[in-house]
Amino acid sequence: MQRFLRWLRRQLRREGVQRLRADIHSNWYSSGLFRHFDWFLFLLVIGISLFGVVAIFSATSAATDEEVSGLVNVLRTHPITYARLQLIWIAVGTAAFFAVSILDYHLYGKYSRFIYFANIVILLGVLTVQAGRGGMRAFFQLSTGSSTLGNRSFQPSEFGKTAMMIALAQVFSQRKKPIRNLRELIPTAVFVGVPMMLVFLQPDFGTALVYMVMYVVLLYISGTKRKLIYGLIAVVIAVAIPLWFYLNTASDSFRLTRILMWLYPDRYPDDARQVLNGQIAIGSGGLLGKGVVSVGSFASLGYIPDDHTDFCFAIVCEAFGFVGAVLLLIAFMAFLGRLIYHALHTEDTFGEYIIVCATAMFMFHILENICMILGILPVTGIPLPFISYGGSNYLTNMVALGLVMNVVMRSRQKQLGGAAHYSKAL
Repeated sequence: MQRFLRWLRRQLRREGVQRLRADIHSNWYSSGLFRHFDWFLFLLVIGISLFGVVAIFSATSAATDEEVSGLVNVLRTHPITYARLQLIWIAVGTAAFFAVSILDYHLYGKYSRFIYFANIVILLGVLTVQAGRGGMRAFFQLSTGSSTLGNRSFQPSEFGKTAMMIALAQVFSQRKKPIRNLRELIPTAVFVGVPMMLVFLQPDFGTALVYMVMYVVLLYISGTKRKLIYGLIAVVIAVAIPLWFYLNTASDSFRLTRILMWLYPDRYPDDARQVLNGQIAIGSGGLLGKGVVSVGSFASLGYIPDDHTDFCFAIVCEAFGFVGAVLLLIAFMAFLGRLIYHALHTEDTFGEYIIVCATAMFMFHILENICMILGILPVTGIPLPFISYGGSNYLTNMVALGLVMNVVMRSRQKQLGGAAHYSKAL
């Protein structure tokens, strides 16, 4: 820690600021960079996001006795607050996407140590705030002073995903050979274990799992000895399960109930009502769905708590039916397939690992969210990317996608012999 503080003081001195300005100037947008922009990937994400706005509008619709026809009448009858806010997050997220993609991604790698420790400091800070729902200390409350935005919350652990994405990719890309023994594995496990434990203490088990998934996938991709990976997973499970039960039984948290109602839904019919109603809503959509707003829908009657956030996929199925759900899954498969394609065609190891981390994060979110609604996995509060309402998660997803696009454009530019600037690692 003292070594880091000395390094931080150097960075904050005048010469450190000047060096940062010089790095930004030399790693700024280069001519012809956006000729290599992947419009298919970007437009696919925007399309999924706009579909999500419609699903959020449906999830927050009001209960009515009769069908309302006409777009204007529908918008007048049903609240548009969350749908409008999600449109704002899409606009802000798109701006963040392009902002992140302008600077050479190697510059983020150069300052990855600073990004990592800044994430640690923020995660420590959020543990000091007043506990909210379920005893969680995961959000900073912000007052925007705007009648449109109102009071908003900021979840540091969400943005920590992109911080860990950069930090882990840098650590693994600097290795000259794969991890072959426990002595080499322990430093990397501690590296990811510290922020993961801080998130776990909030307690936010779902986000902590995302950190773990990115780390394990990088271990596998980088060629780490398989026995070490399996042993690490076994140790994490052996430590996490008793710690999780201790934290949640001590605080009488609803997370323990989530596990029990997943294992024994018949014994906890009231607590499992959200999942059961979500499954009923999925089945009630039929082949083509009931429509965005319909009389007697589970969405309008409020039978599914958090239906505009974590359980938005149930509303997608109810409103658009089996066909709509399948089309959304196809869109997600095309999205993940495109990310994997770029990872396979990126020659730079650091860039490849960034895309791998992003792919692992998105894939885990999609699988966990859909499976928990179907009752295959326990409920963990993991949102569905680009569909579920939430500013912190949407911005995190767009920043991660901006990093991916950054790698894609500069890798293509380099392969085609174009100009590109790269920073040397610290």
